Amino acid sequence: MDERASLVGPRSWIDSLGTTVSIACAIQCTFFPLLIGVLPLVGLGFLAGDGVEQGFIITSVILAVGSFSWGFRHHRRFYIFLFLVSGLALIFTGRVWVADGFEIPVVVSGTLVLTSGHLLNRRLCRLCVACEHQEQQKSKVPHDSFLH
Repeated sequence: MDERASLVGPRSWIDSLGTTVSIACAIQCTFFPLLIGVLPLVGLGFLAGDGVEQGFIITSVILAVGSFSWGFRHHRRFYIFLFLVSGLALIFTGRVWVADGFEIPVVVSGTLVLTSGHLLNRRLCRLCVACEHQEQQKSKVPHDSFLH
């Protein structure tokens, strides 16, 4: 078995975690403003603070940068960074420059772009390993076959 093929496992779990955190961030950004009045009644008022949202965003960004960089080292597809830059630009723009009424759609769009990037990165890593493994299998000629 190719040693690089065995390294896909950790990378794909990082992309899976990044996808999950990005989707959770999008859900939090979308639904928490609707639940802001109910959360304190059920003892979850701390979730309504800015800290939770910032935590999701920071975690999502760190996972995306790490995962996309690691994936790039493997599959060498530079365009994966377009998802990273676009997603981060949308999130940053939504948090800093956009009016309050448009913040949620812009930030959610950014997290969905990061999610798409994680899914594409995962696919590229798997395809790269599969193609490399097939090429190695084709190029291997058993040495014993000439003796029989």
